[in-house]
Amino acid sequence: MPHSATTAAQADGHAHADAGGALHVGPPVARTFGPRPQAYTERAATCMADFLDHFGLPPGQALLAAGGGNSFSDMGTRLLRDLDPPLPAVDLLALAFHTPDLDFVKVAGCALAAQCAGRPDVFSVSGQGVGAPFTALRALAALHASGQGESGALFVFDQTTLPYPEPDLHGGGRDDGGVLLPVASRPGDRSARLVFTDERPVDGPRQTRAALREAPGTPLYVLGATLARHLADGEPVGEAVEGSARQLCTSAWAALAGLWAGLAPGRLVVVADHDPHAGRLFQAGLLPEGAP
Repeated sequence: MPHSATTAAQADGHAHADAGGALHVGPPVARTFGPRPQAYTERAATCMADFLDHFGLPPGQALLAAGGGNSFSDMGTRLLRDLDPPLPAVDLLALAFHTPDLDFVKVAGCALAAQCAGRPDVFSVSGQGVGAPFTALRALAALHASGQGESGALFVFDQTTLPYPEPDLHGGGRDDGGVLLPVASRPGDRSARLVFTDERPVDGPRQTRAALREAPGTPLYVLGATLARHLADGEPVGEAVEGSARQLCTSAWAALAGLWAGLAPGRLVVVADHDPHAGRLFQAGLLPEGAP
């Protein structure tokens, strides 16, 4: 399916774009976080053991010890401090992640909302691998287009402390990391307009390249690490920047944050990643606007 404008009611799992007012993404911030020793309270340890017992698993103490030890609320707090200018009063906050928070007693969304001006509604997206940030962005766009918010933010998190084996995490070196993307219904300084989102099943690298090349013009592609691996053995899709292989959900978005200051106004940027488990390609098209 070619990229096209659709309404939120036409959410058919393929191309989606704003249904009224466009969503604008402000300059994001990204950070990786070094190891931080994490001591579980007795209550948290009991909750973790009870949860894993349902699956016949003991807590993996060695896996816990090898993790980065940074919770979503810790990382999100630092990202809020890094953002310049700071967030205005916000109506909506979204959290997107593949691996769950290591702190499952403290609710990260509530903790982060309490640090923001305004009284934002909060939701999370997970269970889609590296596609979670794309789905969260699509949801934010639909909510803004329906008049349910003027400004908000998307937090994308990777955290590496898990008490059970996770192939995507424990198969290689990974870092804790986070990205914060401000969003608003109006353009701002150095913002980019979200012109489409796209999610679809793809059968192999050839079909993936064909789907990516449906984007108009000569876009700059920002590829997450799992998509870069998926396309590694074939011809380049176009001018592309690859995200860090040490990151999962944040790979493409952290790379975008690093490029933001040098993006050319009017040249489409396609952020994309691939979930190898579901065989799905996720894309978001952003059009840098320059000064408002």
